[in-house]
Amino acid sequence: MTVQHHHSESTGLRNRRHLVRSVLEFVQDLIVIGLCVGIFAAMVIKLLHLGRALMGGTDFSQVLADIMFILVLMELFRLLLIYLEEHRVSISTMVEVGIVAAIREALLIGTLHVNWLQLLVLCAFILTLGLVLRYAGIRTLQSGEPD
Repeated sequence: MTVQHHHSESTGLRNRRHLVRSVLEFVQDLIVIGLCVGIFAAMVIKLLHLGRALMGGTDFSQVLADIMFILVLMELFRLLLIYLEEHRVSISTMVEVGIVAAIREALLIGTLHVNWLQLLVLCAFILTLGLVLRYAGIRTLQSGEPD
C-alpha cells in the first residue's frame, strides 16, 4: 500500500512540474513572439527610411549601412522563428548575425579610417566566427548511430 501511495505522490509531483514547465514555456513563447513583432516593425521602419533616403539622394555608405542593418534584423528574426519552432537557439544563426554585424560596423567606420590593429582584430574575429560556423556542428557518426 505504501508503494502505491509513493507512486501516486511522485505522479502528482511530476504532473505539477509538467504543468509549471508548460506554463513557463508558453510565457517564453509569448515573449519571443513579442520580440518577433518588434523586430518586424523595426525592419519595416528601416525599409521606409531607406526608401526615403534613396529618393532624396543620400550617401552610399549610409544606404549600405541601412541594408546591412536590415540583414542583421532578418537574421535575428530567423533566429527567433527557429526558437519558436524547435525551442532551441541556433548557434549557426547566431554566428551569422555576429559576422554580418561585424562587417556592418567595419563598413560604417570605413576601412580607411580604422587603425590597422583594430582592422586586424576585426578580420581575426570574422575569420574565427567563420571557422566556428563551418566546423562547430560537425560530429563523426559512431557505429550503429542512425544517419
